[in-house]
Amino acid sequence: MNMAWAKRWLLENFNPGNMAGLEQMYHPNVKFADVPLGIDADGWAGVKGFLGGFFVAGAGKHAFVPDAYLGNEREGVVEWTWTGTMDTLDLFQVGDGFQGRTFKVRGNSVFRFDAQGRIVEERDYWDLSTVLRQIKG
Repeated sequence: MNMAWAKRWLLENFNPGNMAGLEQMYHPNVKFADVPLGIDADGWAGVKGFLGGFFVAGAGKHAFVPDAYLGNEREGVVEWTWTGTMDTLDLFQVGDGFQGRTFKVRGNSVFRFDAQGRIVEERDYWDLSTVLRQIKG
């Protein structure tokens, strides 16, 4: 994989209109973890449930832009920048009253791929305290 793959993953497929394209990038039995939020999901259905949560009513607006890729065809890391605007859902379990607040945080996703190039493992790391400081003001 390479930076072109990272752009396809985040810019072309990670959006509400292309979850089918995103699904094709993942192995059906993928292992997924969002470490800061303590999310563990097994299989595409679990991953889709978590990632699709960024696009439901009340989730706010979220954009992930890839900054760099380090790795090869079987494993790698995508560094990205996440910008978001909070809406009515309490995505970070901090309580109500943060609607309209914005944040920006850098993070990375660590991947392992199968021989067909599908994601078999993904672990996401980012600094939750940075987000909380920004949305709490």
